[in-house]
Amino acid sequence: MQVYPKINYRGGKRYFFRFSLVQRIQHIVLFTCVITLSLTGFPLRYHDQSWAEPLYNFMGGIDVAPWIHRGMGSVLLGLFVFHTGYWLYLFFKHRVGRLIRDDELTVGNFFKEFFSMEMIPTAQDGRDIVAMFKHLLYFTNKPPQYNRISWKEKFDYFAPYWGIPILGPAGAALWWRDEFTQIFPGWLLNAFYIMHTDEALLAALFIFFVHWYNVHYAPEKFPLGTVFLTGYLSEADMIHEHYAEYTETMKAEGLEHEIKLQGHH
Repeated sequence: MQVYPKINYRGGKRYFFRFSLVQRIQHIVLFTCVITLSLTGFPLRYHDQSWAEPLYNFMGGIDVAPWIHRGMGSVLLGLFVFHTGYWLYLFFKHRVGRLIRDDELTVGNFFKEFFSMEMIPTAQDGRDIVAMFKHLLYFTNKPPQYNRISWKEKFDYFAPYWGIPILGPAGAALWWRDEFTQIFPGWLLNAFYIMHTDEALLAALFIFFVHWYNVHYAPEKFPLGTVFLTGYLSEADMIHEHYAEYTETMKAEGLEHEIKLQGHH
């Protein structure tokens, strides 16, 4: 596995490591699929709207757009399988492997390692949410000091992760509807249609408005956050978004005397 420097210097400025190349490629595939599926799916769902037919024709019309939609849906399902296998491989190789080497593999230690993975919600996330509201409501001047992965990023992560297993099988049933209804009752196909379209709308609204605002449209990010391309976050953004990890990294790199305070960068 490639080792990335925790701090990268460009133009005399510090940038802090966030995402590996494999993670960035997965993210690019994810948002490419989501955007393409939205452009080829929502015109059918809202076919009675004035914008639907021109957009659908732009995406290839009835002869091409459905195959683009199915193809990108298949890629998205493949990404889900790859990503799940990817983190399971890392979990068993590094965490379970270490327990085996140290002769400490027990059921308790196994689950302790699993729930200590960075994307799993913890009690600290609850404390961070409380700290955020205390700061927003002026009960304290101290903003929350998030570690490497904040509760907002975990929410961003699990929103599409649990949605894909809903969208995928439902979409497959609609794709092979003739074969599906030879085995299952027709009402189940109707249920899958509702699951597929409503979950797609929920996911698109969250990604396009909440997630994109946080990472691109917010005043300090506009017009584009570049961490998804470079894998590194600027020092100012680290202080603002991940201050606990920022101070920890600075100390680990022997730069504790150069740590900046929140609100003073």
